[in-house]
Amino acid sequence: MLGSAKRYRRLLFAVGVLLSLGIHGVIGYRLQRTDLDKAPDLMPSYAAVRINMSTTAPNEAVPVKKVTPVAELPPKIEKPKPKPKPKPKPKPKPKPKPKPKPVEPLKPKDNRAVRPQPQPQPQPQPQSQSAPVVPNEMPIMSKAEHRDRLLAELIKRIDNNKEYPSRALKRGIQGRVAFRLTLSKEGYLQHFQWLEGNRLFYKSTLASIKRSLPITIPAELSGSAAAFNYELALQYTIVQ
Repeated sequence: MLGSAKRYRRLLFAVGVLLSLGIHGVIGYRLQRTDLDKAPDLMPSYAAVRINMSTTAPNEAVPVKKVTPVAELPPKIEKPKPKPKPKPKPKPKPKPKPKPKPVEPLKPKDNRAVRPQPQPQPQPQPQSQSAPVVPNEMPIMSKAEHRDRLLAELIKRIDNNKEYPSRALKRGIQGRVAFRLTLSKEGYLQHFQWLEGNRLFYKSTLASIKRSLPITIPAELSGSAAAFNYELALQYTIVQ
């Protein structure tokens, strides 16, 4: 690029010189023409001589160097800077494991026989005369007390074996039922009578009584014809 600029400047300088010479030649030529036109009035010895001052050189074709256009460079695309990677957290140092304590070897037992030392024998003390020990007698229960105890045991068994009827449970029916039963001397059911309550509880009540029998009848009550005859009641309640 610098060489072509220098050549171009030299070319312009040469053209300027040629133009300057041409202009001066034309001016001199016109001045000579005016002098020649006035020459007849002068003496021949003083006639002006026409001098050609034209020193113009033929126009030479100056080669023009082609200027190749410089290709524009594509704009640089800045690459996005990579995000800094998060520094890894330092791993916690493992805690030193406690060293197991050395197991001390057991000392060998001394297998030597140890002679038992004679212990002093207690001297016999004179026995004092005491009254003979009488065993505690069981308190005598009345027939009514035996009956009440049997009744409490029977009610407990029936209540534990009680099952809530599914139909009554679905309908949300609750209530109290009463019945009369008669037991034989061997503790089996002889008679069952429904007294009051919803009939939905009838079968479940009778089944719970049968599952609770037989029951042991005390000897104090076995002398009667009917060992046990009593009215009982059960309460059916839905537990949420």
